Amino acid sequence: MRLVVNEPGLFLGTRGGVITVSKGGEKKLEVPVAKVDVVVVLTRGASFSSALIRLLSKHSVPVVFYSPFGLPVSICRGLTAGSVALRKKQYEVQGSEAGFRLAKLFAEGKLLNQASLLYSMARNREVSDPPLAKRLHEACRLVRDVVRRVRELDVGKGGREEVIRLEAEAAKIYWDGVKQALSKVVDFPGRRKRFESPSDPVNVSLNYLYRVLAGECLVNVEACGLDPYAGFLHAESPRRPALVMDVMEEFRQQVVDRVVFRLAFERKLDGIVEGRRLRREARMMLYRAFAERLNTSVTFLNRSLPISEHILLQVRRLCEYIMGRSEYTPFVL
Repeated sequence: MRLVVNEPGLFLGTRGGVITVSKGGEKKLEVPVAKVDVVVVLTRGASFSSALIRLLSKHSVPVVFYSPFGLPVSICRGLTAGSVALRKKQYEVQGSEAGFRLAKLFAEGKLLNQASLLYSMARNREVSDPPLAKRLHEACRLVRDVVRRVRELDVGKGGREEVIRLEAEAAKIYWDGVKQALSKVVDFPGRRKRFESPSDPVNVSLNYLYRVLAGECLVNVEACGLDPYAGFLHAESPRRPALVMDVMEEFRQQVVDRVVFRLAFERKLDGIVEGRRLRREARMMLYRAFAERLNTSVTFLNRSLPISEHILLQVRRLCEYIMGRSEYTPFVL
């Protein structure tokens, strides 16, 4: 389970291998450390005892601190053994044909999940709005055609830059379809990233949860011994962990987009933005929905597991691919 700290004034301590949560001397929660996978801190003003930090470190339970914008600002965890051979191989594979294949697979996973979500929205509207369903089916077909073109690429046909260009082409088709699907329930102007300062609730929610998802992927990438800044699809930057961005591509639609679109259709995004920022209670609502989705069991490669465990397994499969031990299959539902 993930232990979420979302209320100022909470004190977290430990007694006999049990995590205790209290406020003003009143006990709020007790949970055995063995049942906790990660501690997520979404608020200011919470306190941790040094004994609890030692206990969490001993059991390899990370504590992830998020900013009000959903950005992971710190990860507190115990010391882990180095993985020199894995990292050396990671840097070696970056510039190889195997690395280019990884870049294509990350993009392919993202695009197939976009097509899957468009198809799902189209099917749900075949009776209530046949013209819209037809347009969404066509968008799904166009995205799948881009997937075919990505698969046909080789290193001599533009390399990673061409993969990124095709990914952007599919993104335009996808977000145009999403805009049409959401038009009757919310004002969605199309996809706007954080640096574009969106004010609509859909984009603000997407940007918040994408950063939370990045934190989830970062925890797993570091736990497996990979360098989070040495990616294969995204360009290297000291300001952005490229490999984390690569890994999360496969999970954007199946985790974040599905959550935000569902909340939009349920009219739960009304009034959640104030001054281009999410209200505090809105952040808590979005995170609860995000965590619920992560805990949802889905079947991938014949294994039915919570999505959070699939993320970890995908990173482990990535390690195996980098070491030349197995092929890599992108996460697609």
